[in-house]
Amino acid sequence: MLKRFINYIKRTEIVQHASLLVGGTVIAQAIPILLQPFLRRFFPPETFGVYSVYISIIGILMVVACFRYEQAIVLPKRDSDASALVIAALFFSLIFSIIILLVAIIFKSWLIPLLNLTDDQGYILYLVPLGTFLLSAFQVFNYWLIRKKGFMPIAINKFSRRIVEGFTQSVFALARNTKGLVLGDVAGQITNFLVSMWQSFQMGFSIKKFSLIRLKYLLNKYIDFPRYSLIPSLMSTASYLLPVVFINKHFTSQQAGYFDLTKLILSVPLALVAGSFSSVVLNRVSDSFRNRRPIFNELRPLIVMTLVISFFEIIVITLFGETLFVFIFGEQWVQSGQIAKILVWPFALNFITSSFTSVFVALNKIIWQSIWQLFYFTLIVSLIFFSHLMFHDFIVLYTIFEIIANTSMIVLLVIVIKKYEIRIS
Repeated sequence: MLKRFINYIKRTEIVQHASLLVGGTVIAQAIPILLQPFLRRFFPPETFGVYSVYISIIGILMVVACFRYEQAIVLPKRDSDASALVIAALFFSLIFSIIILLVAIIFKSWLIPLLNLTDDQGYILYLVPLGTFLLSAFQVFNYWLIRKKGFMPIAINKFSRRIVEGFTQSVFALARNTKGLVLGDVAGQITNFLVSMWQSFQMGFSIKKFSLIRLKYLLNKYIDFPRYSLIPSLMSTASYLLPVVFINKHFTSQQAGYFDLTKLILSVPLALVAGSFSSVVLNRVSDSFRNRRPIFNELRPLIVMTLVISFFEIIVITLFGETLFVFIFGEQWVQSGQIAKILVWPFALNFITSSFTSVFVALNKIIWQSIWQLFYFTLIVSLIFFSHLMFHDFIVLYTIFEIIANTSMIVLLVIVIKKYEIRIS
């Protein structure tokens, strides 16, 4: 019986597509993960704390950059309409990034103390606009590749980015240049952008049939994405990325560095698998929605896989967390192992929910997701009122809030899927 179930999972198209993406992503993500023991011995926790602040800022800003129109690229029946949305999203991203650059130049003296940075670390403010544009533009082309079922090109793109990023960071590590982490990320993002753009042109993206009149119609047709998804998505991303900024501001850059390593290791399933699962889910569920087909049976194999992976992560970190962190990264990172034993529970839940949140987009139920994102954001922002706590107690409270938020997301997903299946039955 178990053998038949495994064979059934292997034969399903959604798992085949997911396996292709996961395989490429595993290889790509293995590069920065394998480099961590090396980099963590050359760069101190404080440097990683600043790097995590930079990554968090561009991660938050990129949500706004394209006004969420990049998510609509998978929906039009005509490729010419999808191409028009690609052009619009890139234009919005460019203008937004220029505005961010002007803000960084004008308000630098105010932003540096706000983020608890030193003058030497203030250089990241000038790289934030570039990083925002590169990351958001890559996401635009990535949605085009998802639309065209270009899962192999997506995997190749991720691998190319990580090779360049890892090589650059390693060179700077050997040179003892503390700016190397951020500059390595920029180099990787440039590669990401250029390769994904080339891939998109190879897979049918074209500007030849672009029409402003048609674009105006499309922007209005998909106005629900910026109207109902922009602010909630910003809240959701900020909720995930702001904690490290809070820690850097109200505690120390060193503790932000400890938190950053814990988050990186616990996010391995999220980085290796969830993003790939989400891309495949978006493609398959969108297709099922257009053709009024049931979706739960298609999702079932992925649900089983995410539960197994989450359970395995919880067991390993709970039993061997501190030992693993010290053995792999050195004695100075023991506190990251201690934090990991607390945070593994919400990160496991987040892995499950992140694999399936694209269901809201595919079923055109982004309002439901928006309501949840507002709730999640409110929970995380309320942490500001607890900055007086000891660092350990702050982490425990953050864990409780994350568990509440992710459990409620699972409930919402079940409701949305059940309502859809009842409606088409």
